[in-house]
Amino acid sequence: MTLAPANPLPLRVKVGYAIGSVAYGVKDNGFSVFLLLFYNQVLGLDPGLVGVILLVALLLDAIIDPIVGTLSDRTRTGWGMRHPWMYAAILPMAICWTMLWFAPVDAGNWLYAYLLVFAFLLRAAISCYEVPALSVVSALSTNYDERTSLTRWRFLFGWTGGLVITILAFGFFLVPEADYPVGQLNLNGYKLYAWTGAAFIVMSTLISALTTHRRLARWPEAAPPAQGLKATVVQVFATLRNRAFLILLASTLFNFICQGVALSMTTYLLGFYWGMATSGFVAYSLTLFCGVVGAFLLSGLLQSRMEKRTGAACAGALALLFSTAPYVLRAIGVFPSNDAPVLIPLLFTFITIGNAFSIFALILGQSMLSDVVEASEEVTGRREAGLFSAGYFFIQKCTTGLGIAISGLILTLSSFPKAAKPGAVPQPVLDNLGLYYAAVLILFGCAAIAIITRFPITRADHEDRVRALAAGRAL
Repeated sequence: MTLAPANPLPLRVKVGYAIGSVAYGVKDNGFSVFLLLFYNQVLGLDPGLVGVILLVALLLDAIIDPIVGTLSDRTRTGWGMRHPWMYAAILPMAICWTMLWFAPVDAGNWLYAYLLVFAFLLRAAISCYEVPALSVVSALSTNYDERTSLTRWRFLFGWTGGLVITILAFGFFLVPEADYPVGQLNLNGYKLYAWTGAAFIVMSTLISALTTHRRLARWPEAAPPAQGLKATVVQVFATLRNRAFLILLASTLFNFICQGVALSMTTYLLGFYWGMATSGFVAYSLTLFCGVVGAFLLSGLLQSRMEKRTGAACAGALALLFSTAPYVLRAIGVFPSNDAPVLIPLLFTFITIGNAFSIFALILGQSMLSDVVEASEEVTGRREAGLFSAGYFFIQKCTTGLGIAISGLILTLSSFPKAAKPGAVPQPVLDNLGLYYAAVLILFGCAAIAIITRFPITRADHEDRVRALAAGRAL
């Protein structure tokens, strides 16, 4: 297989490719911000059990990702290796997403089974799109910095999609009505949220697939050798034992757990701990967007000036500092009270800076994934971008399930009440909520930083490897 060129890609290709991540941003927003709230506070399910259900769905999904990755690596059609999977996944993603928010409210305990089925089906459909889509990066370019550029555009659109639908939810959908005086519990609003998300999913993924179709949809040069199931499984495990890949996965797992917990706890922390009204939620979404833009600009400015692992470790440390500072300072009594005029500007400043560095670290981490492809190929002789993308994507999805599960545990340990109303939760419960939240971020954030410093692939390593592989193909 011919290596991708190392020259810069046109902006229209980067943007068109990146738009597809809007779909994942919508899905991730739903799972991280609203799903626990919807099934716990609106439908009355136990938060701990909801977390367990989503973990079970995640474990079932563990079977899907490597299968999709392996099969997409071995797919041979006139539309290329990845695009048949991407096109086939678009409608199932939209349908399963919609069904998740149209749960039968009078189903009783059957709601747990309903949640399990559609959470699993949605994750499986997302896998069939995202695993091939992640693999496209290494096929579009072999350039060390260009891969980071593609990834930062993808993060920008992914976060933009999630934040736009968050703003629509808090500002227009989840608003008080006669039957639902608390906007966040408005069942009708969640239906509008579902339809809007489905439309975003279909449009964004179709645009992305069509954009990359023109550059990559062609018959591969050679078919892989035929082999049995046992040989395939052995080959999969051998590939996934790559040291650089395992280091990246471990660090990514802890990073995304922090993000998953932060997003899952958003409505609880803003509405109850910080005592914000609905307008504060909209402002919070805009604050996160400022952080995303900051990460996009930082990565563009610094990507060619540092090693990816160095940037990821430094950005992770700064993200952890700014993300936990408000809760630590509140615990020792030096952060403004909820009725202080300076609270929101100060809190949102911390959040913006913390989010910018957090996303910058994640951009660099995902860019490293493409560099692992050539490192593995040099050893095994096989180019298995789909398989590596499957492993990475599974870890990324783990964080949503684990984030919700850990958030449910935080709520349980804090004795947080069901159907709670802002201003009516006892202060000791809120104090524990903030402390447990900060402790979780510190624990997993420090682990992520320590691990990523061990990543073995440098810029020089990658460039030498690409030259050697290109020379080998020329013989």
